[in-house]
Amino acid sequence: MVEHIEFEEIIKILTNKNTLNRVKAIPDDCVRIFKIDKENGIIEAEIQGNQLFPYKLNLNISQKNTYRVIDHDCPDYLARKKQNHKFCKHITKFFYVLKTEDYKFAFNLLKEISSKINIENQRNIIDLLDLNHFVNEDLKNQLEFDYKGFDYFFDLTELEDSARECLKEILMVSKKLPAALRGFHGGYTGGLFDHILLVTNYAYELSKSKDYNVEVKKAVLTAIYHDFGKISYYTFKRKDVVSKIAVDRKELDIIHEEIVRKFNYEGRHYHVEEAIAVLKRKRHILFFDDEMYQAIIFHHGQWSKYFPIDMNELATLIHKADMIASQTHFV
Repeated sequence: MVEHIEFEEIIKILTNKNTLNRVKAIPDDCVRIFKIDKENGIIEAEIQGNQLFPYKLNLNISQKNTYRVIDHDCPDYLARKKQNHKFCKHITKFFYVLKTEDYKFAFNLLKEISSKINIENQRNIIDLLDLNHFVNEDLKNQLEFDYKGFDYFFDLTELEDSARECLKEILMVSKKLPAALRGFHGGYTGGLFDHILLVTNYAYELSKSKDYNVEVKKAVLTAIYHDFGKISYYTFKRKDVVSKIAVDRKELDIIHEEIVRKFNYEGRHYHVEEAIAVLKRKRHILFFDDEMYQAIIFHHGQWSKYFPIDMNELATLIHKADMIASQTHFV
């Protein structure tokens, strides 16, 4: 009886109320276990989700890297749960099914995973001063090129010391925030930093290709700037993160009026306006021109909220880099 209570307590720690509610909708027969190696703690299974093809779920408790103990390919786990060491509904359902088949093994396996996560969490204190490496170290293994850190890009764009310090201060705050709220891409602490660094790397790579006639410096800086609006908004929403770059509604209204007057666009996009407001505050320090202005306005491509949609080549490049980061790498 005590073990059953402990099992549920560990599950609660590794999930949340929403995940547990979603688990109830998954039938037991959606979980198929192909291999169980109790001696080595290895399991191979699959779980039928909403997709045509089932999701794989492989466990290997002998892996030293905690992130590799669970190999699961559902988007929710990859984008949000994995980096936060949490279970998605599929992994949780698997453990409930395994519990009915072999309770002792399921409980011991769950305890071992929980123990590894606790040790990892103690080690995984984010270094706010490190602006050259991803918070999620797995990202570097997903890339087909050697990624660069922000110091490289600061040198490449020949930033003055004042501009470097300004950007460093902003980027350090991004290390405390997710890339998106409500469970979208990069939904972990530091996800916003990873997203900006990843988009900047892709923008840099794309700007060197023959497909785009874009100045490399502008591509890199626009990529760094493009989500600054999230830092302002998310620090307001999170309450637990302090930022000096929060903007107020009056500033947003001024930016909105400027966009309408300057470019003759209609619509409203607070996320974009917040990014522009941050840059306007630092206009005496940061390089920013009309081409970059338009690129930030339309970096969401067809989902942009200002219209008519008027994407220059820089906007097209930033949008592509942004989509690769969020849709391919879930960051």
